[in-house]
Amino acid sequence: MDANELLKRYADGETKFIEAQLSGVNLFGADLIGVALNQADLSNAILIFTYLSRAILNRANLTYSNLSGANLNQATLINANLHDADLHGASLQGANLQNANLTLADMLDANLMNADLRGANLSGANLTGACMRGANLREEKRVFTAILLGANLHKADLRGADLTGANLAKVNLSGANLTEATLRGVNLSGANLSEAILNNASLSDINLSGANLSGANLMNSRLERANLIDAELTDINLYGALIADAKLTRAKMNGANLSFARLSRADLSRAILRGANLMEADLVDAYLAKTDLTNANLNKANLIRAEMSTANLMGADLREAVMPDGTIKY
Repeated sequence: MDANELLKRYADGETKFIEAQLSGVNLFGADLIGVALNQADLSNAILIFTYLSRAILNRANLTYSNLSGANLNQATLINANLHDADLHGASLQGANLQNANLTLADMLDANLMNADLRGANLSGANLTGACMRGANLREEKRVFTAILLGANLHKADLRGADLTGANLAKVNLSGANLTEATLRGVNLSGANLSEAILNNASLSDINLSGANLSGANLMNSRLERANLIDAELTDINLYGALIADAKLTRAKMNGANLSFARLSRADLSRAILRGANLMEADLVDAYLAKTDLTNANLNKANLIRAEMSTANLMGADLREAVMPDGTIKY
């Protein structure tokens, strides 16, 4: 079938083209709203600016196809193969991409707002500047587990996205906006989150060991039981964050803002907090063995029962702080 035949039949009211052979077809700017192309072969197809909103493309072969600027809003692409596809600037708002293969796809500035990406393989995909606000990448009983190994999400918009249980190890999320996102139990070990925005994000039980969060903003975020061992947290903003029972061993936190943060029972052994702001922080039962708090601001901090006998407090401001034995420092 060629482009002319497909468009004529569609114009005559036919919408179902199951298993259609359309490899290399040129449908530039075509109007195919609501078309059904289940299991169709659209490999190497030219679908630039094509209207495919509410189209059904389950198990379709779209490898190496050019979908830049295409409209795929609310389209269904379950198990579709988009390996190496060009989706630069494409709109997939509300699209269903469950278990889709998007490895090495170019999704620069793509709109994936509220898209269902459970089980999608995004390994090596370029998601720079993509809008993924409200997208669902949640792991569910390990049946639908989004794969983002090596994906580039630089400056991606992931506000409110659900990434619970996803594997994001070594992913580039520098400058990304993850405000109010849910990342409970996510593996972000070795990931780059420098300058990322994670205000009010849910990060309980997250693995951020060895991750780079320098200059990131995590105001009022939840990091209970988070693994931040060996993490780079220089100049991070954790104002008012809940970091109870977290592991911060050897974390580099020079200049970090931890004012009003809740760090009860946190392990900060050998962490570097030179010049950090811990004003009015809750450090009850915290473990501060050999922690470097040189010139740190601990004004009005609560240090009851904290282990800090070997901490370096040279130049630290402890005015009105509640010390481990319950006395107030003046």
